[in-house]
Amino acid sequence: MHDATLCYLIKDNKILLGLKKRGFGEGRWNGYGGKPLSEETIEDAVIREVKEEMNVSVSKKHLEKVAVIDFYFTNAPPDKDWDQTVYVFFARKWKGEPEETEEMKPQWFDYEKVPIDKMWQDDPYWLPLVIDGKKIKAEFTFGKDNSSVLKKKVLIVDKL
Repeated sequence: MHDATLCYLIKDNKILLGLKKRGFGEGRWNGYGGKPLSEETIEDAVIREVKEEMNVSVSKKHLEKVAVIDFYFTNAPPDKDWDQTVYVFFARKWKGEPEETEEMKPQWFDYEKVPIDKMWQDDPYWLPLVIDGKKIKAEFTFGKDNSSVLKKKVLIVDKL
């Protein structure tokens, strides 16, 4: 398993999602993030990825960890390790305005209008919980098509 990050900007009962334009998850709405470089902490990685993917600067003191999720992919090619632990953050303060990049197209959504049907299939099980202020630990196993959840476990926790 490798580590990865996700970050969602939050303001005025809205959440910023990015439409993935290429690569893993292409065509789906998601948070911003990716894998840490070898010398990076999880927080350093999410700060770098947010800057690269939408040209916004967030600081460690404004990152709120809201979820830790283990993902397992039954359809990964033998030479690929898609299984990952994803650390999910909210940021309520940042510098700059989200910009479209070659990888992601940003769009704000009201909490009640999140396009959950155009996101990863695990998102309905946990994203509404963290939007509602809960902290969660979860596990999801995806099927052969990477679009069906075979197994899920979502726990609301007091602390991450």
